[in-house]
Amino acid sequence: MVTMCPDRELLSAWIDGEVPSPWRETIERHIGSCDSCSEAAASVRRVRALFSSDVGAMAASEAASKARVEDRLSFAALRATSRPSSFWSGRFAVPFPAAAAAALVLALLGVALVGTGRRNAELRMAVQRAYDATPVAASGMGIEAVIDFISKQNSAVNINITLPANAYGGSAGEPFIVREADYQAGIRQ
Repeated sequence: MVTMCPDRELLSAWIDGEVPSPWRETIERHIGSCDSCSEAAASVRRVRALFSSDVGAMAASEAASKARVEDRLSFAALRATSRPSSFWSGRFAVPFPAAAAAALVLALLGVALVGTGRRNAELRMAVQRAYDATPVAASGMGIEAVIDFISKQNSAVNINITLPANAYGGSAGEPFIVREADYQAGIRQ
């Protein structure tokens, strides 16, 4: 009768005594007849012996580790209560996404300010050129000529036109509605 070799997990369960009775005897017979399975079982036994022999050292190591952790915790608590901490000397944690978002906002704000400064410089230069320009107003020049002059200029500067104080008399009483035909007739007379 040819049987399959058990895997390492089944061998480990057999060595630990976890395999039930009908299968336990079958595995024992197979290990007795198969050299590779008997070597694998011996390897599992050596690993088990290594772990079981080191239990005392691990328990001592665990107790020593626990004592070291407790000492450090008590020292940290003592240090925290022994001196007052200021806001500037302490550390505070900021989540990475929040820090990245803040950095991005600062970068965009810097780019916007640089761009705005450049536009403001161009505007200041245009205003200076407008102030340095020769005055357009002349005594005999009409509004059509001024508008024509402005439309021929290649600038994006707001131009304020101030009429002389004596060009239009000012308030002449209560306002009233005049038809355009009556107004045109009054100008021609």
